[in-house]
Amino acid sequence: MKFYVYCVAESRPSLEGIAVGIAESDLELLEFEGLVAVASKFDDESVQINRANVLRHEAIVRSVLTETTLLPFRFGTVVGEANLRSFLIARRTALLSRLALVRNCIEMSIKIIWQIPSEPTVTQKHERDAEVGAGAAFLLSKRQEILGDETLSVKANEIAAWLGSRLDGFVRQAQIAVEPKQKLVLAGSYLIEQSLESKYREQVAKLKEERPHLHFLTSGPWPPYTFANIDLEFATHFGVS
Repeated sequence: MKFYVYCVAESRPSLEGIAVGIAESDLELLEFEGLVAVASKFDDESVQINRANVLRHEAIVRSVLTETTLLPFRFGTVVGEANLRSFLIARRTALLSRLALVRNCIEMSIKIIWQIPSEPTVTQKHERDAEVGAGAAFLLSKRQEILGDETLSVKANEIAAWLGSRLDGFVRQAQIAVEPKQKLVLAGSYLIEQSLESKYREQVAKLKEERPHLHFLTSGPWPPYTFANIDLEFATHFGVS
């Protein structure tokens, strides 16, 4: 028997107000070694990716989050009951540790877009080549490219350090990706306590005012998908669809 799994919870939620899961199947609570998997029976090999299914998955995870601490699975996780049981038992200690990490927390995200310095125009390049010769122009171009990359890297990492220092008092854990050569220079996921959400939002508003030349894209609150990682463990060790 296969199940579509939504999350692993540290206690049994009531599921009050949740009618059915993906494929109109009733939700079930599968308990192994004190861990509770919220799931519904699923006959197919894979889940159709559409708006209705994605929203159903998210609504169920959010509903459970209002009652207990959880680790959400990514959308589309289908697994046999035996594999689910094996996973929860084998990874019980790690899962309990991760549940402790995300307890009473939500996930917020920040993406920052900046203006990358423009490259010399074709005309400017031709003028430079004419002045110093093709060989020298090539070496000069490579030197400027290396120095430019180093400068971008320094500036991008400074933004990351600045953002981290300003959010330090609100964040329990963070995952940051910095891409100095991209317009989307920083993408950050932040695990924060639910009680600090309003103060976190106030702080982000101040950061936007502090550096108006940076464009902030913010989202959340979300269940702690980034800090769960159980989908990767499942696929690696237990052959989940």
